[in-house]
Amino acid sequence: MRLLAFLLASAALPAQQYFPPSVLPSASQYSKYLKAMREPSLWELAQRDSNAEVYRFLWLRSFHHPIAIRVVVRSNGSGWMNARMTSGRGGAEPGGIRRYSTSWLRKGLTLEWLAMLESTHFWHQPSLLDTNSPPDGAHWIFEGVRNGQYHVIDRWSPAAGDPVRTAGVLALKFARFKIRPAEVY
Repeated sequence: MRLLAFLLASAALPAQQYFPPSVLPSASQYSKYLKAMREPSLWELAQRDSNAEVYRFLWLRSFHHPIAIRVVVRSNGSGWMNARMTSGRGGAEPGGIRRYSTSWLRKGLTLEWLAMLESTHFWHQPSLLDTNSPPDGAHWIFEGVRNGQYHVIDRWSPAAGDPVRTAGVLALKFARFKIRPAEVY
């Protein structure tokens, strides 16, 4: 009886909302991948914890496995990184979790991460850019939470030098993903 009551009560809970309403046209699609990766909502985190500092890179390539990398900055200057990859394709369905890792970031790496964000002006980048997207490519979605503020950027196959690409490539390096240059698009 208690199990039934618990199941009914949990079914009435609101679904996790990953992105603010009306910010990203593809928010429901991106949410599907984050949910499959069992990732938390950073937007909801920003609303309930003004001390949190967290960043996430979601990489949805048309022909390769989806990847999410989350960096949590701790108050002592160190941090930790959570990396997930699913068995699906970024242009289709998420699939199941294929790779999962968590690693600590010493203060030097955390400072390198934060310096990169500062140099790319992450917090001042527009969420979207008006571009004509070819049918195949990759979505590079980058989120951040700091001081109770939330920011999200979505880029379609950004060129070298774009702040989202710079942050994503560094996240892949920190998470030890071995990506061939031809697979970075």
